[in-house]
Amino acid sequence: MSSGNGRPPSPGPSDGTADRLERDLERLAVPRRSLFEDGGDAAPEGLRGPRRANPLSVPVGAVRMASGLIALLVAASAGRVLADGPGALAGVLVATACILAACLAISLAAWRARTWELTNEGVSLRWGLGWGPFARHSLTVPYGHIHTVSMRSSLFERVFGLMTLDLDTGAAASEGDASKIGGLRAGEAEALRAELFRRRAASLATGDEEVWPAGAPCHDGRPIATFSLSRRELLLAAASRMSAASQAVALTVLLARGVETLIEWGLLDLVGRGDELLASAGAMLVPIVAGFVVLVLAAGAVVSFAVNLVRYAGYRVERYADRVVVEHGLLARSSRTLAVERVQYVVVRQGLIRQLMGYAEVLAVVVAAPGESGGEPSGSVLLHPFVRLADADAFLAEVLPSYAGVVGGASLSGLPPVARRRALVRAVVWWPFSVALVAAALWFSGLAGVLGRAGWLLRPLLAVGVVLSIVALVALATDALRAWGAARYGRSDGALVLVTGGLTRLTVVAPRARLQHATVSASPFQRRAGLATLTVRTAASSSDGLRIRDLPADAADELLGWFRPRRP
Repeated sequence: MSSGNGRPPSPGPSDGTADRLERDLERLAVPRRSLFEDGGDAAPEGLRGPRRANPLSVPVGAVRMASGLIALLVAASAGRVLADGPGALAGVLVATACILAACLAISLAAWRARTWELTNEGVSLRWGLGWGPFARHSLTVPYGHIHTVSMRSSLFERVFGLMTLDLDTGAAASEGDASKIGGLRAGEAEALRAELFRRRAASLATGDEEVWPAGAPCHDGRPIATFSLSRRELLLAAASRMSAASQAVALTVLLARGVETLIEWGLLDLVGRGDELLASAGAMLVPIVAGFVVLVLAAGAVVSFAVNLVRYAGYRVERYADRVVVEHGLLARSSRTLAVERVQYVVVRQGLIRQLMGYAEVLAVVVAAPGESGGEPSGSVLLHPFVRLADADAFLAEVLPSYAGVVGGASLSGLPPVARRRALVRAVVWWPFSVALVAAALWFSGLAGVLGRAGWLLRPLLAVGVVLSIVALVALATDALRAWGAARYGRSDGALVLVTGGLTRLTVVAPRARLQHATVSASPFQRRAGLATLTVRTAASSSDGLRIRDLPADAADELLGWFRPRRP
């Protein structure tokens, strides 16, 4: 972790922060009319009045719409082209031109109909042709309701120098693409983002928004702290966040599909030669299977490393007085701007490799609709992809001062021994269900077709399945034991801290001011053992790490009382 401002992270705000904060709040507390007068004339010249996307977005949008249709057309016509030759190819080219022309017309109409404007009330977005199913629509996003601003550019958009701004107010499920401003030049997008947060700060300064607690002062638009990754840290970050298991399943499915296709084409004759092949390869069956598993895992690890390397390349985080800007991505560039007071809770995540290395990634969770946006969870902002666990508090002190010292300063307690037995029982109970789900997925994705033509493969595959199921049972038991040993719960004066997970460990810091409700529940088995489950929720849709099982019932009641103190 490196700091671009030339000073090491400090454990908290420096001396004189309160005085500077008071002066900055006085400077911000100006009448809203002075900032937004005459419908946004205080904005930079290039952002005044109703505006449209850059005209280059028309062909970009047309190609994006047409690409899927053209791919389907080519796939459907491949056999006819190979059989009929140039005549069929000419027909495909004509159909492709017609698709592109139609998509270009639709993209042009959408470009003319969609406008955006900075007004006194907020960002006003209008779209629609004004008739029939394409009726005219209008949406106003108040400045004070903006949680994050994501600035993304796909590889094709980057060729033309275009970017898309996504305004997230926490109602993304209902707004959808309506709250996106596309077709912006890079400089225009950055200027618009800065202007949105300038107006947002003025809107909050004149209102009564609650902030937990007050952030750091303004520094004339310059970042207060800057962090980036060195080349060594980038390589370690990409290598230590492996998803080899999912890649291995995908490659196994592709292999099954490939074998089935070779059998159908007559290039691989497995029918009727089962005994011969099994006899010749019987002694080598175990090494072959083991080698295949290792090869698949290695290939999955390489793919995962490449994906993470592309994702983390160019990582940079900048902390301003009222926002945090996180940028990363090599091919598709992503830049997300997060309002600091909209953070619902912070997650410090460690995979198994990073647990051994002593590193973690730090995420901020905000109010957003469930799902993914640009390859990332829509309600999660990656603050740092690879930070030493011992430096997590210092990093948060610079980026989110409200969370300074909470991770290492809270007094935490572990789970009682009886919780270990219950964790192992749950692992054993879930084992047959997990094995059945994996087997069903492989069966329906191509394995059934292979066995239909080469039934002699059933016995070796069953043997392999038994071995893999035993490995799965050991993995579930190991995860349960590690989760019990690592589980912690506790609180500081203003935040709840929960540590959960085994192979993937989550440390959650949830401010008390952000908790919407807390629940203590106990099953009959838990009541008999004197245990309970604590569940808390924030306004964010994500609930990762906000639930801990089998803590002592009196400790759960004490945390519940801390959440809702009784009035005298």
